[in-house]
Amino acid sequence: MVWTRWAGPALLMATACRTPTPTPTADAAAPSAGALASSVPAAPALNAPPGETAPKIGALPPAPPLCLDDGWCWQSPLPQGNVLSAVWGTGDRAWAVGKSGTILSWDGKGWAFEASGTEEDLLAISGTGPDDVWAAGAHGTVVHRDGKRWQPQKTGADVGLNGIWALDPKHVAAVGKDGVALVFDGTTWKKQATGVGFELKGVWGSGKTWVAVGRSGSVVRNDGSGWRSESIATTPYLRAVWGSAPDSIFAVGTPGDPLFRFDGKSWKPMPAGTNQSRRAIFGASAKDVLAVGDRGTLTHFDGERWTADGSVPAVEAGGLWMSPKLAIVVDVDGRTFIRQGGAWSGYESPTYARLLGIWGSGKNDVWVVGDRGTLLHFDGASWKTAPSPTSEYLSDVAGRGPNDVFAVGVKGAILHYDGKAWQRQESGTTEALGGVWCSATSAIAVGRSGVILRHDGSTWKREASGTTEFLNDVWGASPDRVFAVGERGTVAFFDGKAWSSIPSGTKANLNAVWGSSDRDVFAVGSEGTVIRFDGVRFSPIKKGLEALAAKNQILHDVWGTSPTDLWAVASGGKVFHFDGRAWRASTSRGGLVLTGIWGSTADDVYAVGWDGAVLHRAPPK
Repeated sequence: MVWTRWAGPALLMATACRTPTPTPTADAAAPSAGALASSVPAAPALNAPPGETAPKIGALPPAPPLCLDDGWCWQSPLPQGNVLSAVWGTGDRAWAVGKSGTILSWDGKGWAFEASGTEEDLLAISGTGPDDVWAAGAHGTVVHRDGKRWQPQKTGADVGLNGIWALDPKHVAAVGKDGVALVFDGTTWKKQATGVGFELKGVWGSGKTWVAVGRSGSVVRNDGSGWRSESIATTPYLRAVWGSAPDSIFAVGTPGDPLFRFDGKSWKPMPAGTNQSRRAIFGASAKDVLAVGDRGTLTHFDGERWTADGSVPAVEAGGLWMSPKLAIVVDVDGRTFIRQGGAWSGYESPTYARLLGIWGSGKNDVWVVGDRGTLLHFDGASWKTAPSPTSEYLSDVAGRGPNDVFAVGVKGAILHYDGKAWQRQESGTTEALGGVWCSATSAIAVGRSGVILRHDGSTWKREASGTTEFLNDVWGASPDRVFAVGERGTVAFFDGKAWSSIPSGTKANLNAVWGSSDRDVFAVGSEGTVIRFDGVRFSPIKKGLEALAAKNQILHDVWGTSPTDLWAVASGGKVFHFDGRAWRASTSRGGLVLTGIWGSTADDVYAVGWDGAVLHRAPPK
């Protein structure tokens, strides 16, 4: 299993530095395990700054799993794991929007998916009531809810929209990249010049006036006669704006910058109660306003001053909405936090770790491994984390049965589970290990610098691989028919005596391998690459993956039950299925990045990935 990333090594550990908009996508030039391994320190806990304890909040009652396309349902995190960028509500109703057209609706008791009519990322939401809700996002996307369903709107624009605000059903403004503003007059959307070239991040309005803010201290106002620029003393990165009246408007932004207030005459800085970044702001009244920022830091305005108001265990809050009785914060890892009766609550989830590999001995015995030594187990009823003897990244897991399981990772880490506890084993190498496979008589681990290790039942011994490329994964049809794949199209084959090279026909990085026999082997990798071995040679399979290849996106793992029932996962939360003729997209809403896939049967399949993502697919009941 490979850890191919969509950006540089820093992002492997800097989860708190992610920007929720736009959603990250795969990069064909992204470094794979070979570039990232062995030098990456463990990331800080997602729920708290380094050295600090995550804030305690109440637990919402367990809710039924939220299900996506094609039978895939979320098991972790809960309620779901797609990026959430914004939230808005009215009364006890609320809607949250995010990645790939995700829309969640809150009915006062729980969340449910609503069909948005788009697969574009949605980044902002506003409305005037439950029968008039607007959401905006990537590529000029705007969708409208009329009380019954969401319908796409024709804006005529192809630009990212970061903010939207409805004054009434016939007056709506959306703002975004390059200072663009789109205004709806009840019939059509029209592009208007704002006079600024910087990206606008948020918009708010009252009466007949809109105010928008953005990068480099940009503030523009439209009172019905066109947009005009307003002056702020410094040039902060302003991310959000909200006001209780035209003469009481707040703009918030980056760390260290003050919070700004418009008093009807000019914008003035004021103490903000914290130096954390503030990403969203909303109020129930002039004397009850909340702002939320990085790590869920909350600040409150009581009509006179801003003060610290605790925090929720968020990574990077995507949005905030509140009323006198209800407040909701949504996070970039899909979490939602609800304040009712003065106390914050959220859903308990099995983990928020970056999950990298999955294997099981059956439907009631499934192991998942990930960053910081994460070991997650499913016993048929629930997911639980197991004590781990390492804090290193674990990249893959495989076994021979419930009492004989191996996990491998960076710095030559190898763990073994005997049915009672995980223990470290001496690997004899400090190279990062990317994949592991088990036969009835031995186990094989592969990794950086062409490392191949074999466990003979007592010790691990190195074998000559014939390559120095990073080997990302390994799979065998039998002990004397084993395939290892890696960087630059490398394929190594073991015939029972020695390892030798097989031409793959590609220079793409190969990240994972699986087969139904030694004459039917599949490997997947970068640039949407899939190749198939028929016992003589490898050939590419491209049908159904053209869009993935065009975007240079990465396939991370592959698994199946037969040559006509194959699954693969990719960056962008994508899952694909192969029926023996062509690949088809099963879902594109599986979180940020999916890195592993495995199943006990054709009707019991799991996909895992970043931010604790665990998706399960089972036949309809």
